[in-house]
Amino acid sequence: TLLFSRFMVSRDWRPVRLRARADLSVLIVVSAPAPATLQRMRLAPIDFDAEVGAVKAALDGLGEDGVAVSVLGGPDAPATPEALLEALRWGVDIVYLVSHGMFGRHTGTPALVLQDGAGEATVVKGEALTERIGELPKPPRLMVLASCQSAGDGGQLSPDQRTTVQATLAGRLADAGVPAVVAMQGLISMATVEAMMPTFFSELLRDGRIDRALAVARGKVRDRPDAWMPALYTRLLGGRLWYEAGFAGEVGEEVWRRLVKPVKNGKVVPIIGPRLLDGIHGGGHDIAVRLAGRHRFPLQVHHRDDLPRVAEYMQVRESRYNVIEAYRDELLHNLVEQHGHWLPAKELSPKSGKQPKLGRLLGMVGDHLREHDPRNPHRLLADLPAPLYVTTTFDPLLERALKAKDRHPQQVATRWRYHGPPASADDGEVAPPTAHRPMVYHVFGAFGSDANDGLVLTEDDHFDYLLQANAARLVPREVESALVDNSLLFLGFRLTDWHFRVLFRLMMSLPGRERLKQYCHVAVQIDPDLQDMADVEGAKRYLAEYFGKEANIDIFWGSSAEFLHALHQQLQGAGDADDESEDGDDDGDDDGDEWAF
Repeated sequence: TLLFSRFMVSRDWRPVRLRARADLSVLIVVSAPAPATLQRMRLAPIDFDAEVGAVKAALDGLGEDGVAVSVLGGPDAPATPEALLEALRWGVDIVYLVSHGMFGRHTGTPALVLQDGAGEATVVKGEALTERIGELPKPPRLMVLASCQSAGDGGQLSPDQRTTVQATLAGRLADAGVPAVVAMQGLISMATVEAMMPTFFSELLRDGRIDRALAVARGKVRDRPDAWMPALYTRLLGGRLWYEAGFAGEVGEEVWRRLVKPVKNGKVVPIIGPRLLDGIHGGGHDIAVRLAGRHRFPLQVHHRDDLPRVAEYMQVRESRYNVIEAYRDELLHNLVEQHGHWLPAKELSPKSGKQPKLGRLLGMVGDHLREHDPRNPHRLLADLPAPLYVTTTFDPLLERALKAKDRHPQQVATRWRYHGPPASADDGEVAPPTAHRPMVYHVFGAFGSDANDGLVLTEDDHFDYLLQANAARLVPREVESALVDNSLLFLGFRLTDWHFRVLFRLMMSLPGRERLKQYCHVAVQIDPDLQDMADVEGAKRYLAEYFGKEANIDIFWGSSAEFLHALHQQLQGAGDADDESEDGDDDGDDDGDEWAF
């Protein structure tokens, strides 16, 4: 049986998040050990320069499209297992791997011939390598396992050559969490590889659909006897690798035109969701999967990435206090895992012997990202002339970003659990919100001394919050009026998340909500993944129509950073936009109570 494409079932339930085309990166890995060691293993030598040249020829044009291409291997940078995993840890999208492969003499298990630190050949078991790749926070989205030049011409193939090491590893990589793998089912000739791979990558850049690109590339060499050998192993129902950011349909210019004026005039309320924090400590879905594994979550596997549901189970089995502590510990673990390579050692291992302070590390990471990334979402949000920000996150990172822009934020959170009256300017507890002194309303609570009472984390929390906030009118009056009389920007949500659905229902119950029809609103949503929705295009149409009918919302398909950067450019193009300024010297004052967690 000849396989052209095979759908794989994986134990990895982490959602596969698509990337913007402009952000794609490619890693070329060529394992070319010293010829003498290969000869002792009865393997042909690999010409590193020739292999890299052939791969770069196949990737020709990617660099011109803004795709970053890097190389691992050669005399100065041997392709060791450690170097490969370190390169992958930074979030590579496409890996093109050229190496010898073999099966164990007695076990029949697949292995790759990589290099040690001295450049000599070392045999790495496929199971060990795939296991470590599966442990990466962000495994590659596509791996191409190519034969090296020592392969035959494809003309004469015995039956036992049709199941290669690459094909066997492909299934294991898919099981470990790599969404798509292109592998050879036999000994393919380099002439075939050189003829088809440029077509594969050029077609991939057209629409990001891996299966279609491979089919076109295979058609390019249809007359060759080994044209059948490249096969796709994937767990992506749609086979898409990247997305194009922008508004649904052909309404982009019209939406920008309607949106720019109110934003310039400060008639805007950014509403911030949890996905804005993905670059800081990972997403809520990843955290849920880890908590589910550690606490033996017994319900359906597809609920393991649902944080409110996992937290509800933990609360029933243990206690609310333990749920909050486990959640904070997981945030701290992810924060150190993503940024520990540059955080000061004294912060990671305090002299007191206690574990690091989550609040202090969050502040340091937030400062670092704002300083080094001009497209950092918090940095761009702090540039908007908004008098009110509504956030569903528990951290004070937005307040810190506003202080760095010489603004003076006022943090307000609803005392929803005990029907406590909200802080209001009418009562003198806070000043009337202005662009210089904006209000930051933590709608679902904030970390601090009363975190156990104020955080909306479990399923029951979301239901209770919605009922009590509606019945007791717990939303501050300034927030109520602003949410129905401004343009709204929903940033960092999946439109199917609990936070978004509860917040949206709450907003639709506010008095004066009919005024929302007078403004342009934007919901930023990463292009939905086919792991979650069987019909992506249908889901896009449904969401756009549903939310459009309810509140005149236009959907921008892309990341919050992409939207905010595009909005910044639109404001500059319209004139009179605030000049971009660098972060000030204000370090955010870690002594404040909002960072004591």
